[in-house]
Amino acid sequence: FNNDVVAFFSSDERLKDNIIKIGNPLSKLSELRGVEFDWKDGRGKSAGVIAQDVEKVLPQLVSQAKGFSEVIDETYKVVDYNGLSSLFIEAIKELKEQNELMKAEIEELKANK
Repeated sequence: FNNDVVAFFSSDERLKDNIIKIGNPLSKLSELRGVEFDWKDGRGKSAGVIAQDVEKVLPQLVSQAKGFSEVIDETYKVVDYNGLSSLFIEAIKELKEQNELMKAEIEELKANK
């Protein structure tokens, strides 16, 4: 395919086993680089992450695919960007919790003046 392919996956809990929250989401997220880049094949500028970085943090979100260049038999790493959203959700929740703790601490310090 030369264009985007859209696929829908079920998120229904009834289809899943061994459900656990992502641990240390901020630590994992800080290991990823959000980058801008130019495609070597002339598709122009884009932005995203590097599959090799994601593979170190959440290897289940990286797979191999063929045919992304003139060399049809060569494989390349691809990222499940949809799966990254779970990391973002848990990281935001962790930041929110930290923020609430700091607000409470500030209010306590103000009250003790």
